[in-house]
Amino acid sequence: MSLQDNVVYISPKLQEQMRVKARLDCYQRMLNETAPIEGVHCPRRWDSIACWPPTAAGVQAEQPCPDYINKFIVDENATKICKADGEWFISSETNHTWTNYSQCISTANPEVPSQLLVDHVPNLLILANVGYALSIVMLLVAVILMLYFKKLHCPRNTVHINLFVTFILRAVLSFLKENLMVQGVGLPQDVHTDKHGMLAFNHQGTHWECKLLMTVYMYILGANCTWIFVEGLYLHMLIFMAVFSENSSVAQYIAIGWFSPLLFVIPWVVVRATLDDFMCWNVYTNKNYFWIIRGPLTFLMVVNFLFFLNIVRVVFTKMSTGTAMEARGQRYRKMAKSTLVLIPLFGIHYMVFIWIDPSRASDVVELVWLYFEMFFNSFQGVFIALLFCFFNGEVRAEVKKSWQRYQLRRGGASFNLHSRDRSFMNTSTTYVSPPDKTDYQNATEMDTLTVNGHRGP
Repeated sequence: MSLQDNVVYISPKLQEQMRVKARLDCYQRMLNETAPIEGVHCPRRWDSIACWPPTAAGVQAEQPCPDYINKFIVDENATKICKADGEWFISSETNHTWTNYSQCISTANPEVPSQLLVDHVPNLLILANVGYALSIVMLLVAVILMLYFKKLHCPRNTVHINLFVTFILRAVLSFLKENLMVQGVGLPQDVHTDKHGMLAFNHQGTHWECKLLMTVYMYILGANCTWIFVEGLYLHMLIFMAVFSENSSVAQYIAIGWFSPLLFVIPWVVVRATLDDFMCWNVYTNKNYFWIIRGPLTFLMVVNFLFFLNIVRVVFTKMSTGTAMEARGQRYRKMAKSTLVLIPLFGIHYMVFIWIDPSRASDVVELVWLYFEMFFNSFQGVFIALLFCFFNGEVRAEVKKSWQRYQLRRGGASFNLHSRDRSFMNTSTTYVSPPDKTDYQNATEMDTLTVNGHRGP
């Protein structure tokens, strides 16, 4: 949401969330107003946009234009007429109470209209669905490969597998949240369409299903960011701590990755349940509560960024001290490759927009931020799977050896089947000579050399 010349520009999703909150606040005031007002008056009324207080009969009520409706001018006023009989004025055209918002509507033609965000929503959803789908498929294959080959079972790959699992869970929860929740407001049983055709939140009920969905999503989001931090911490310890070895126990890292998110998710749940139990816990009445989750994650990303800078410093130092025979261009390529590999590992892209509050940014900044975040959030699993599994030399070697063994077994089976067919068809011959000894010897040597990671002669 942003203000340009006192005109509100807000995304449809945020506008609806704030409008629903204003409506619930209005209904709550209606319930709490027990003391009658002296004389004839119009009662408190929600007109689907704003809440109007009790007004004396024959008076025109006036209040500032709401700051959560797109293209409303916040320094203008809306009016509503209370008739002499204590009833709000009813329009003859709509047969409903009428409010004059004509002064609120902006006729300006801003450089970047809010409609820009609306037009890009389908593209963002397609981008997210494609990215998360590819991430789930590729990460599942990566986990299966690393669990299948015993030679890949090591502490370093154990850390990778846990990171893969968090990306899979994050993608699944994002799918559920985006596709099950109606316009990001709530699950189908949590919302309804009012008489004006507007989406409204059901203020009755506990809504525990959508609250549980948001809680699990927050935990998985925290676990994913924590495991990105664990990857950076593990690599940093390998490089800079002489007493640390790759064969050291990873139990402490597993505990950090899966249990530390509870340190801020549980307080978040307590605060939401007691102080901010609003809608599906996807809208904040007090933005400070948002930092219960974002604060620790921001801290982890900043620490990871420091790890990244320190490791890149060491990589560039070692690459710059290469032999004189090594070409300068080749050294630069190695530097670039080492740096690019570390970026998705440490989640460095989060640092670009980590300090931006999209609700206060302009439409252009918010749109760029949405594309940037949606692309990296959905496709980061693809990058991680490619760099740390499919492009990994150890994984590729194991897959290659397994394929070669399969080809050898298949070739041997085909040879035996062919020999039996010849014996059956040649009825005049009762003896079939075995294959030449050198065939078995060559096959055995090839398999042995393949196992040792070398090519056959």
